[in-house]
Amino acid sequence: MIQCGFPQGIDDRGYLPLLSILYTNMSDRSLAQVVAEYAGKDYHILLNDVYRVGSMTSFSNEVIDSVKQKLISCNYEKWLADE
Repeated sequence: MIQCGFPQGIDDRGYLPLLSILYTNMSDRSLAQVVAEYAGKDYHILLNDVYRVGSMTSFSNEVIDSVKQKLISCNYEKWLADE
């Protein structure tokens, strides 16, 4: 789903909002592991970013909607239902 929504990689504008969207449905470590593997980032750095997102206030609706639309076009709603 992440690869489908971000075929060219996760850009800086979508990185933290993506973590924020997935944060509500995944454990911290699972989220860090999945995104670290796809993005080619160090797991521990990504885990710190996940913790940071968990303590942040929300992003603008425009940014969240943009990222969410990428995921929806890649079976995000089915993934939520399967969870």
